[in-house]
Amino acid sequence: MVAGGMDVRDEDLLVRSASEPEVFSAFYGRHAKDVLRYFAHRTFDPETAADLTAETFAQAFAARGRFRDRGRGAEAWLFTIARRQFARFVRRGRVEDRVRRRLGIPEIPLTPSDHERIEELIDFERVGRAVAEALSRLSVEQREALTLRVIDGRPYAEVARILGCTEQAARARVSRGLHRLGAALEI
Repeated sequence: MVAGGMDVRDEDLLVRSASEPEVFSAFYGRHAKDVLRYFAHRTFDPETAADLTAETFAQAFAARGRFRDRGRGAEAWLFTIARRQFARFVRRGRVEDRVRRRLGIPEIPLTPSDHERIEELIDFERVGRAVAEALSRLSVEQREALTLRVIDGRPYAEVARILGCTEQAARARVSRGLHRLGAALEI
């Protein structure tokens, strides 16, 4: 039986990799593209997506000895690590790479073809259509406020002046618009 063969369950690969570290590569091979896609859809940045993927798998490798199959599965365990990585990234504004560095995994720069492959995972056309559709569902006031503040990058005082409202009202329109946009896009 091949270590990464399809007849070996993910959960068994993780358990085995605690004593046979090379087996982890089969687990990585099965899930790397999905984890990379997960991050690419959230960051829209190939470098960040690749860095988050590397740190996710480094953390999974470091924690593989503690994995216990409790019915949720190895993939769910891996994506829990990925979601936590993304939350840290959002909070700190940068990718944590301490586990990758501690394990001695080198940072590998992306080639132009790597960038292209990751951007294909993002599918910018589909994202653009989804954003346009979600924007069309906003009220005119929210859409205008979002366009001025987020897309044009204007300060709230200027947004308020252009819209003929108070700065507080402009902030509320942007906030509500972002909330509705996020809910529509499921982000």
